Amino acid sequence: MPEASLYFAPTHRPCGFTNPELAQFDGSAEPVVRELLQNSLDAADKADRPAEVRFVITEVPKVDIPGWCSYEQAFRRAVADRDTRGVEPSHDERTTRSRIVSSMEKRTVPLLLCIDNGHGLDGARMDALLTSGNTDKGEGGAGSFGLGHYAAFAASDLRWVLYGSRHSSNGVISTMFSAHAILATHRDGDDNRLQAADGYWFDLGKADRAFDGTGDAYAADIPAVFAPHLRDDRTGTVVCIAGFNDFRREDDDDSALEQIARVAAANFSDAIVGKRLRMTVEDDRQGDGPERLDVARDQLEELLAPIKDQRRAPRRGQIRGELAYQAWRTLDAGRTTEQPAGVRICWRLFGDYDRSTTRVHLFRKGMWITSDAPGLRKADFSDSNPFDAVLSLDAGQLEDLVRNAEGPEHRGLDPKRLTPAERKDLHRLLGEAAEFLRDAAGRRDPSEEFTPPGFATIAGATLRSAETLRRPRLPAGGGERVEPIARGENPTGGRQPKSRRHGTPRPGSSPRYRSTLRQDGRTVVKASVDFLEEVAAGSMVGLRLRRASGSDATCDVPERDDFLRLEGVSDDTGMEIPSDESESGYELTIPAVEGRRELMLHLDEPIDDIHLLELDLVRRRQASSPCSGGDA
Repeated sequence: MPEASLYFAPTHRPCGFTNPELAQFDGSAEPVVRELLQNSLDAADKADRPAEVRFVITEVPKVDIPGWCSYEQAFRRAVADRDTRGVEPSHDERTTRSRIVSSMEKRTVPLLLCIDNGHGLDGARMDALLTSGNTDKGEGGAGSFGLGHYAAFAASDLRWVLYGSRHSSNGVISTMFSAHAILATHRDGDDNRLQAADGYWFDLGKADRAFDGTGDAYAADIPAVFAPHLRDDRTGTVVCIAGFNDFRREDDDDSALEQIARVAAANFSDAIVGKRLRMTVEDDRQGDGPERLDVARDQLEELLAPIKDQRRAPRRGQIRGELAYQAWRTLDAGRTTEQPAGVRICWRLFGDYDRSTTRVHLFRKGMWITSDAPGLRKADFSDSNPFDAVLSLDAGQLEDLVRNAEGPEHRGLDPKRLTPAERKDLHRLLGEAAEFLRDAAGRRDPSEEFTPPGFATIAGATLRSAETLRRPRLPAGGGERVEPIARGENPTGGRQPKSRRHGTPRPGSSPRYRSTLRQDGRTVVKASVDFLEEVAAGSMVGLRLRRASGSDATCDVPERDDFLRLEGVSDDTGMEIPSDESESGYELTIPAVEGRRELMLHLDEPIDDIHLLELDLVRRRQASSPCSGGDA
């Protein structure tokens, strides 16, 4: 058997430990698990069988990892080379080096293994996997950028991933093994040549034939630590993430095992419900035997129920729990129809008491892409009965267009990636799917429902999204009491002070925001406010709490909404602002903060029904103090 080792080729381009291709991945479970499962699904599809995937978390003595000595030597030389040249390491480089040193000092190394039953890796496929921008997915796979394999490195403190495979060649099953480590450039110990930061596992003496498509440079034998995970009688691949970092989870986060299972359930429910994917997750680091979770159709509700009220994505672009749960419910109990080549639509109408909003989830090759596709948004179904739907693409023109519009991480659609003709086709085909859903859902009778101006729409179960609408028309008569609005001294006379109805705050323009309200005791309302626009320095926003009357401008004598007196507002940062006397307690002015914040609104009267209350936000100018209000 030829001797093999990690090989760092000569180079003329110095490179440090901070790698731009890895920087796009944050180390969370979602990109790692999505990429591994996407590759496994593609490989099983090409092997013409459902995907069976096992994730195994384990530990092995570091000396059992093939290439450990050459890896350790390359790292120490890279550090020495940087220090000799007097390079001041950045924060990220110091962090990377510290994590590698910490792993090297331990006797055992944690591993995350992903084992599948796909068509395996031959020479050409191994070349594509180890290099960037060199995908072999062609027209039939889910990936198209050749960058996804870098996601696995985000879960490795050693920045080292190993690959073993059984593949079929002329009807005979053959084996192949390689690895990829990403460190920093360093000097050769013999001739002082600069060597590359990327190291690959090759048979010694064959590196000059690397990446030629034949696979001749790769080792033919799978090391003993990985071989037991692959069956002798069929093809498949094992991917090993060395120095597995548990996705850098905090003590109160879910275990890595639970995170892997939940990411799979949320992002691949279409493939799981359709029995195209079955997977298990095992953690054998426990002394009392391995812990195991199955991810199959019967387990999806149990896996997704804990995040069904999650109305904010864990990270930008990821699916939030509420959407994942609704998509699963639709796939599990909805009506399904097969559309032209490779398109399937599943939908579920909401009942009279279901307050969820219309949503269409787009899946491709069994993987969630977006729940906000152009032409398939809530506003596109404003005249339809509310529903939830899954648009699943497996082949055909629409699948190709969506794939090309996704981007490297296969989340969301950006039509700008397409040519003008392709964009036109994309909108046409998505429009055809939308028209089918309108017909399936049925048209809503406009006489049965009216949204009062200023009333909030519902997104999900209870998420309110403010709309820019006119104020409800007030009844004639001037109300019970009229209070003058002070405009300052006017020694020359001029207009008399205007009057405003008692209990009605002064008007103002409304910013874009979302809010949810929940009761905390008899006189306290907790408000989660999500500001959806940029905030200029010194911007202020007025808060007012309104009890909706339920009547609107179509009534002959509409009842006005009541504004509640506020004693003060506070948040978790220590901000405490008392009632604004200039507004008679009906509005509090606080600094505007972009993004999510949690507020406590203190009232001077008990709350009868939290469901009747709405939080209004209005823009206010900077005032001399946060409590003084300012002009609108």
